[in-house]
Amino acid sequence: MRPSGLAFDGTNLISCDWYANRIYKHSGISATITDSFASPASTATGLAFDGTNLISCDYDTDKIYKHSGISATILDSFSSPANIPTGLAFDGTNLISCDNITDKIYKHSGISATITDSFASPSSRPFGLAFDGTNLISCDNITDKIYKHSGISATILDSFSCPATNPYGLTFG
Repeated sequence: MRPSGLAFDGTNLISCDWYANRIYKHSGISATITDSFASPASTATGLAFDGTNLISCDYDTDKIYKHSGISATILDSFSSPANIPTGLAFDGTNLISCDNITDKIYKHSGISATITDSFASPSSRPFGLAFDGTNLISCDNITDKIYKHSGISATILDSFSCPATNPYGLTFG
């Protein structure tokens, strides 16, 4: 198994596994799974929750999917701004995505393919994003670091080593 993305719906952790091609809804923040369903494509690598719907991205199709609630039903999909989407976050208004090949972070207009801003990742392989209500948080699976950005920008306020190697997802509750 390869967990590759995390989201939090306010009560439950949601995770995805790119090897099993599944998305899991946990009971609270625990290992207990209350529901699971197939990811919309073969390699889910990022999750976010917009307050109503789950958003996922896929490494192989280079697409971002908007689910109906937390379910396998897809309401919309669109191309990622680059080739290898690997992380998603939602800031309350806009989707933020990152790409593992371009090493960039993208701010979308709402939940759409339209990009309003982009900037370089603080390191070479971004693979997870979260939003804490004020600042973007990113992780990199080459440097094994977590970065706290100033707002949603390239400016880094703080960074620290991950507790283990190869981080593949972040969420904030």
